[in-house]
Amino acid sequence: MSKSILFVDDEVSILKALNRAFLDEDYELYFAQSAEEALKIMEENYINLIITDMRMPNISGFELLKMIKHRYPGTIRIILSGYADENLVFRALQTNIAKLYILKPWDNEKLKQIIKNIFELEDLMKAKKCLEIVNNIDYIPTLKNLYLKITKTIEEELGIDNIISAIEEDPAISSKILQVANSAFYNLKTASVKQAVVYLGLVNVRNIILNTTIFECLQDGSSKSLLWQHANIANNIFYYLYDNIMKKKVHDSYASAGLLHGIGQLILLKTYPKKYIEYLSVIKEEKGPIDYEKIELELFGITHTELGAVLLNWWDIPYPVVEAALFHHQPYDERIIHKELVCAVNIACYCAWDILGVHSLQEYPLYSIKYLNLDEYICQEIKAWFLDNNR
Repeated sequence: MSKSILFVDDEVSILKALNRAFLDEDYELYFAQSAEEALKIMEENYINLIITDMRMPNISGFELLKMIKHRYPGTIRIILSGYADENLVFRALQTNIAKLYILKPWDNEKLKQIIKNIFELEDLMKAKKCLEIVNNIDYIPTLKNLYLKITKTIEEELGIDNIISAIEEDPAISSKILQVANSAFYNLKTASVKQAVVYLGLVNVRNIILNTTIFECLQDGSSKSLLWQHANIANNIFYYLYDNIMKKKVHDSYASAGLLHGIGQLILLKTYPKKYIEYLSVIKEEKGPIDYEKIELELFGITHTELGAVLLNWWDIPYPVVEAALFHHQPYDERIIHKELVCAVNIACYCAWDILGVHSLQEYPLYSIKYLNLDEYICQEIKAWFLDNNR
């Protein structure tokens, strides 16, 4: 059965151009000149993907996608617009109102490839084994109300005072936020939760809450400690790579990519604790790179990359972070849309395992290094930087 796409734009010429571009593709196409018309089409037809302009009369594209997210959560949402309100785009991407933002004028072939990639990833994340684990295991952590409250605050641009009060009432979350703010990475040196939240920003605070929630579901043990260390080291390296080496700002829509890329490992550990210990022992005994996916499939019937992507997608985490979870061991995959991000996470993941002495969990990230035009000794440089700053 072919996928259905709804294009929404108040300019007839844009809709005609999109119709010509996709006429020979195997999609069921719908077109609307307003949000009202789009909603009517949605009521009468099952739409797999909606692509809308942002600036439209009466109901904006942002408001339209917001309504669709709540009424039809299974529909993929993309912005295609020449209107670049950075604040609105940030809210759309960070709250997953839209998975992607594509700027006009667009390239027909690139747009078609992006849509093809998105459909393929959505189908992959509906794999039976992944969904069974996510849907049928009652101890997979549900997101705290506080996390959802922060998401709504970002989406609606509300005040943060009520969030700070809620954080202060949760000792575990408060201590974790203060721990991060006072770490060598941020070096804030404060005992004030409010000061830490303002300094870190709501996006970082939300990511910390998410990470804490995930680890709460695991009992203490060496494997949990190892994964906790890896997540935090990889996150620090990810930021160092962007800020100091690539000289770029980490976009808020994928700020948690370094922290959450290996989340599938946590769920494997929680779901299959005995098999996971066996898995780690096999990996640690290997002296060179190994086929981790083959071992995971043999032991668990699923890979941690697939499971992590499904879980993050289920939690409505921004699309680039889902991609990083799915492809951080395969940055060369042709389906990747945010290639730079995935390559950066690939390097951060490798360096973090190297620092922890687990060398064989990932091959040397030569592809990512070349793609990002970095020096071939960059991993050694990163390791030296980290060790110098964490003695």
